[in-house]
Amino acid sequence: MNLDASLLPSVLAWPLTVAFALVLLPLLLRAPWGLLRENRLESVFISAVGCVGLLWSMGAGVRPGLELHLLGATALTLIFGWRLAIAAGVAALAALSALGFYAWPAFALNGLLLVVVPVAISHWLGRQVYGLFPRHLFIYLFLVAFFGAMATMGAVVVMSAALLWGLGAYPLQVLTHDYLVMLPLIMFPEGFITGMVMTMLVVFRPEWVRTFDDRDYIQGK
Repeated sequence: MNLDASLLPSVLAWPLTVAFALVLLPLLLRAPWGLLRENRLESVFISAVGCVGLLWSMGAGVRPGLELHLLGATALTLIFGWRLAIAAGVAALAALSALGFYAWPAFALNGLLLVVVPVAISHWLGRQVYGLFPRHLFIYLFLVAFFGAMATMGAVVVMSAALLWGLGAYPLQVLTHDYLVMLPLIMFPEGFITGMVMTMLVVFRPEWVRTFDDRDYIQGK
């Protein structure tokens, strides 16, 4: 999921990055930064950025651009809400790009695949579960956190494969045999770790989780 700059047409790389930054800037300015100060979660936010950056730096793969690694986007979305989750993801991606793990010309597409798409999917799935299912702790943990993270990972891997195929970077056979075949191996760990992290947080630090409210999921159950 770390798109190599050599796989992208040079004529598109920097214009896409500039366009991504121009679209992203208003969203970041409107993010509810005050909530971090009010709830004294600045250190939690910075720690989350560091943890996500660490996950993204530990990718493994057989070809450039076909690396797989854990995302952590669902956990970010559930803890901070979608706007601050995007901000945290962009901060992690910028730090990794500055350190040389990711290429700046591919910043826009990597930001789309690693940040915007998974956060959007996680937010949408959370809203659907909240509206369609009974509000119960185990539904939140299993459907929103565990299965939501698995579904998000699956969607991101398939989308990144489709993008590489559309760019002509790899033929479909290579993408299927060297990339998509590993999808089940990465989906379960993503769901398991996200579910475990969210379980610990809602039990010991529910005040850290913006999408979790005791009045909805625990009281009266």
